Amino acid sequence: MVHRQRRSFSRREKRAFARILLAAIIAALFLLALAPGCSLRSYGQVKRKTEAVVAENERLLQETIQLREEIRLLQHDVKHLERIAREKYGMLRKNEEVYYLHQSTSAEPPPEESNGENLP
Repeated sequence: MVHRQRRSFSRREKRAFARILLAAIIAALFLLALAPGCSLRSYGQVKRKTEAVVAENERLLQETIQLREEIRLLQHDVKHLERIAREKYGMLRKNEEVYYLHQSTSAEPPPEESNGENLP
């Protein structure tokens, strides 16, 4: 078996190696921070988009629950169905009449009917 002696590095070689290692670490951090597609900035954008999608999903789940309840009421609750038909579609019961009363919103009195005497 042959034993090799270890070569010791000079102080100058150690400094050069340390500088190269430091430059490589700085370059790697720079690429990690700014590289498109895998940078920290891209990670932040993806995280914000993910949070927005999760919030939208929660909103849609709540809306789905409300719509399912509305469907259940429309299918099984006659009073609810009648109320919707009256409010939304203006439907009436048999032998029922609707009277619309026009209420003036201006403070001026309505113009009097003229018989043509004040015309120029």
